[in-house]
Amino acid sequence: MATILLIDDNAPFRDEVRLGLEAVGHVVTQASNGNEGLKAFKNHRPDLVITDVVMDEGEGAETMKMIHELAPGTPVIAISAYKPYLHSMEKLGACRSLVKPFRMSALIGAVDCVTGSETAI
Repeated sequence: MATILLIDDNAPFRDEVRLGLEAVGHVVTQASNGNEGLKAFKNHRPDLVITDVVMDEGEGAETMKMIHELAPGTPVIAISAYKPYLHSMEKLGACRSLVKPFRMSALIGAVDCVTGSETAI
């Protein structure tokens, strides 16, 4: 089980991902943009951050950079509908990336790989 911060500006998508991750035992905190995500990160210090790349009020690359300044080595999984952005995020330090839409099993597999968890899907 991992504690996860999920940052995405699409509330229905966030809820769907949260429910999927919680169903396999993870604890999920949500934020609707990078600025809220940084506040939540400071308050909760999660094991893993999953962030969208394109958002108003704190986009993903800048948010990831600030998280890595606060806690170097914090794993970040980048998610986006725009594949070229994901390549940039990986160059900037994201440990994994997924193109939206993705299967929940792909996200759970990425989370398990990054955190060393073994969740049943």
